[in-house]
Amino acid sequence: MEPNHRAPQGNSSADRRSPTADQRPPTADRRPPTEDEPEGVAWKGALAVALVVGGLVVWRACFTAPEDAESSAPAPSSATSAAPAPGDPSDPAAPGQTPPRCAPAGPAPFVIGDAPPAPVAKDAGPEQGAGGGAADSVEDLAPFAVEVGRGTAFAGGFAVGAQREAEGGTIAMVATLSADGAQGKLVRLARSRGDMDPPVVAGAGGAILAAMLEPNAGGRAIKIARIEGEHVTWGAELAEGRDESLALDIAASGERAVIVWDDVTRDGKRSRIMLASADAGSLRSVTSARPVSQPSTDAELPRVIARPGGYWLAYIARAEEPARRAAAEKGDDADEDTAAAGETIAHQWIEVVPLDEAGALTATPRAVTPKDGHVLAYDLTLGEDDGVILAFRDDDTPSGSIGGRISAVLVRLGGVGEPRVLVGDREQDAPPEAALGVGAGVPALLRGAGAPGPGAHDPASGRAGAVWLAIANASGPTQLAALTARGELQGGLHAEPALGRGEPIAASAEALLVAHPAGKAMKLDVLRCAPATPGK
Repeated sequence: MEPNHRAPQGNSSADRRSPTADQRPPTADRRPPTEDEPEGVAWKGALAVALVVGGLVVWRACFTAPEDAESSAPAPSSATSAAPAPGDPSDPAAPGQTPPRCAPAGPAPFVIGDAPPAPVAKDAGPEQGAGGGAADSVEDLAPFAVEVGRGTAFAGGFAVGAQREAEGGTIAMVATLSADGAQGKLVRLARSRGDMDPPVVAGAGGAILAAMLEPNAGGRAIKIARIEGEHVTWGAELAEGRDESLALDIAASGERAVIVWDDVTRDGKRSRIMLASADAGSLRSVTSARPVSQPSTDAELPRVIARPGGYWLAYIARAEEPARRAAAEKGDDADEDTAAAGETIAHQWIEVVPLDEAGALTATPRAVTPKDGHVLAYDLTLGEDDGVILAFRDDDTPSGSIGGRISAVLVRLGGVGEPRVLVGDREQDAPPEAALGVGAGVPALLRGAGAPGPGAHDPASGRAGAVWLAIANASGPTQLAALTARGELQGGLHAEPALGRGEPIAASAEALLVAHPAGKAMKLDVLRCAPATPGK
C-alpha cells in the first residue's frame, strides 16, 4: 500500500487503524460535522488522549528515577552496610529492644553422636542459633537421637548425663566440658536396659556423682557412680521399687550425698518420697532408704539441691478434687461410656523441707504454693539468704497444652514468701512480660557458682552467679530472663539470638551450658551470659 493511499472503509473495529496526524480512518457511521462541532474536533480529542498518555509516561519516569539511581549507585562500605536501619529489630539501640545478653564462649560446640551435614546458610533473622548461625528447627529432632538430662557445674567445668544408641543397645554416659567449652569428653558408665532416662548428675568438688536406674528382678535398682577424670567408681545399689515414675535426683553437700526418688506405698494407694545418703568420697556408708514425705500425702517428682550446711528438698503433693472424690464415693462412674480414660486434673502444690548434711529433716514439710492450684512442673535453685527459689507452671489443663502461668516463690529457713506471677497471666497487676504467654513450655532455673572454697564439695559454697529462668518451647525460640536473688524478673523475658531453640541445662557464675538437638546427635554449647544493665 502506498503511504498516502487510504484503506477501504469498514464497520469492523478490526479494520480500524490508530489515528495519526497524516491518517485518520473513516468510520461507517460517521456523520457530517455540524456548526457546533467542526471537523477538527475529532483529531483534537485524539491529540488530548495522546497528551494524557505521554504525561503518564513522564510521571512514571520521574518517580522511578530515584530508585534507579539508588540501585545503580555503588555498594556502601562494610561499615555502612553493617549499621542497622532505624527501628530495625536487630538494632540493639532501637527503641524497645535490648542488647544481646549471651555470646558463644568457644569457636565450636561439643557434639555427642554423629552430627548431620551443616545446612545451607540462610538469612540470619531475629531467631539465630548458637554462634550466630541458623536457628534450630523442629526438623533437627530425629528418632533414636542422643538424650541428655539436667546438667551441673563442678570444679572442672560442666557435666551432663546422656545416653545414645551404640554397641547394639543404649549406652549411659556422662559428658564433661571445660568451663569455656573448648574441651569435652565422654565417660562411659554402663549399658542402659529398658526405657530409662539419662543419668542425673551432681558436682562434688572436682568429681561428679551420677545416679541411674536399671531394671532387675525386684523391679528397678538405683546405681550410683563417682567420676573423676575418666575413672568411674561404683557404689552400692538401692532398691527403687516397682512404680511407673522415673523421678530421681542426687546432690552433694559437705562430706555426704543424698539420693531421692518416689515410690508407691505397700498398699499401692499413694506415692511417697524416699531418701538415702552415702559418703560423697567413697560412696560407702549408705543409709537405708526411708520415707521423708508425710504419710498422708500423695507425693511425687522430688528434687534436691545443696545449700551451705545441708539441702533443700522439694516435691509435688496432690489431692483429688472434691467433686471427683464425691462422685467416686457415690459410685457415679458406673457408666463406662462417661468414664473414659484420661488425665486426671487434680489439685497439686509444692512442698519444701530443709535437710541437714546427713539428709535428716530439720523441719516439717510445708506447702509453699496454694493447695487449690494445679502445679504441672517446677524447678528450683538457690536464692537469697541461702533460701531456695522455685519456679513453677500452674495450669488446670492437661499436660502439653498451651497456656497457664509461670510463677516464682522464695523460701527461706525463716519463712515462705508470696508467690508472684512472672509470665502467662494477663491480669492488670501482672508485669508487662506476662502477656507473652508460655505456650507448652516448662520453667528451668539455673544459678551458677564460682570455684568452691578450699575443702568444699558443693558449688553452693562458692560465689553465686546470676539466676536465669529459661522456658523452652517446641513451637518457638527459648525465652530467657534474669532473676534477682528474690526471684523477681530483671530485664524482661524474651528470646536470645545466640540461644535460638537451645535448652539451657546448667550454669556457672558467668556462663550457660546449652543443648541443641542436631538430627541424632546433640550439640553442647557454652554461652557467656550477663544480665542486661538497667537503663541500657
